[in-house]
Amino acid sequence: MRSHGTPGVTAALLVSTLLVAACGGGSTEPITVVKDSAGAVSFTGTVLPILRDHCKRCHDEDRKGGLYLMSYDGVRKGGKRGPAVIAGDPEGSQIVGSVEKRKEPHMPPRVFSALTEDRIAAIRQWIAEGAKNN
Repeated sequence: MRSHGTPGVTAALLVSTLLVAACGGGSTEPITVVKDSAGAVSFTGTVLPILRDHCKRCHDEDRKGGLYLMSYDGVRKGGKRGPAVIAGDPEGSQIVGSVEKRKEPHMPPRVFSALTEDRIAAIRQWIAEGAKNN
């Protein structure tokens, strides 16, 4: 069997593929935005499932950057870079800047699927509406 590439490149591709398979690459399927009784985007029904799908592999028990994104309190507390979310200010919120690749660190890392526009829009709307624990 003939290899088409250097051993290092082939190994790196294999490792990337295994990481995505083992850790989940984050879904690219369209989402359904769940709203609360007042019509605001639901943290529990919309935002938390997005975070679990895309962020859990690094921001659960591992708390990369000191950031725990698997609970409302963790999202509001933030990490070493400060708050992940500034209620009412999606542009100033680290989480939005990171997933839109405007702020460092860009998230998720390149070996994983980027968040789709509808997922980013849902997080932006939730923050714009006050980032409620709903």
